[in-house]
Amino acid sequence: KVMDTPTITQLLNEADEKLFWAEDEFNRPTEDVVAMCVCLNVKDVMSNYLRAYTFYNHITLLPQNTLNDLLKECINLDNEFQKIDLSIFMCKNEVIENNNRYCMTHKQTKECLEVARMTRDLVMNKILVV
Repeated sequence: KVMDTPTITQLLNEADEKLFWAEDEFNRPTEDVVAMCVCLNVKDVMSNYLRAYTFYNHITLLPQNTLNDLLKECINLDNEFQKIDLSIFMCKNEVIENNNRYCMTHKQTKECLEVARMTRDLVMNKILVV
């Protein structure tokens, strides 16, 4: 357990930093917000929080695992993760660049941030060592 702690802490710290950055970006005047940057950061945030929870449970998933893969693993560990809805991350009003999809609407970006905050709260409540 002690061996995993730096990795978990690193994942959580990086996720927190990116989430705070994304919230700052989102809170700028609407016309100045770079939605693609918020979207990309929030996807990383989600990945880090979910990955930290799997590490905490001694399950190491590969970096190429999708958010869906990570969430499925978290649900296998704890049913409470079923309340996380990843459909918002499918970016329905997307711009596709370098094979990645990005949200480009303010409303959708706001919903992504809300899901990320909920995920953070859930993971932090489950990981008591940090």
